[in-house]
Amino acid sequence: MRLMFSKVLAWIVGLSLCTAVAAQEARVAVVLETPLGAIELAIDIENSPLAANYWLGFVDRGQYDGATLYRSGSLDGGDTPQLVQGGLLEAALISQEPVNPADYGVQELLVEWDSARPNEGQHRRGTIGLARDLLQTGSVIPEIVFTLRDAPSMNEGVEGRFDARGFPVIGEVTRGIEIIEEISRLEANGATSIPFLEGEILTVPVEIVRAYRQASATTK
Repeated sequence: MRLMFSKVLAWIVGLSLCTAVAAQEARVAVVLETPLGAIELAIDIENSPLAANYWLGFVDRGQYDGATLYRSGSLDGGDTPQLVQGGLLEAALISQEPVNPADYGVQELLVEWDSARPNEGQHRRGTIGLARDLLQTGSVIPEIVFTLRDAPSMNEGVEGRFDARGFPVIGEVTRGIEIIEEISRLEANGATSIPFLEGEILTVPVEIVRAYRQASATTK
């Protein structure tokens, strides 16, 4: 009887460990270090494998080291900021010439992305999404968007500013949402060549000094 109990206990422990490992693999911890503090993210590669792995590739290649958080704005005309956006393409926003993303380190766009599942893929406070090239291709670009208030017009199937395809959600903020809020309140008188972004570009963007998967923090 004691031997049987030990085997059952070992099986339960083993199952728990497997479940924990699976959960860990499904959500990748990423840290964004900024002068205002560290922002910790949980990237959901289980439910958004295409979009999440697309963005993680830029992090793993070190391309997000030195990127910026450069936009604070609202899609619904509300009194308080609805989102903060950043990434590699800050310089492209002020360009008066047609933009080639490759000139800014973006070698590929994500033409197709994961379809939202019921009750998932909703842009609500704390979620992290990816922006799209709305002026030309409509494809996803590796610019992250932090949602501070519910943004239903960014959800798939809801008619937004340009279409109803929505924007992929790749995870959520697990620590440092107050830093995102602080960034959202910074002065936004920066120049831009894109009319619908006027008044939303930070006068002094916030640098992402370093971006990395948390597990690799001690080895980089």
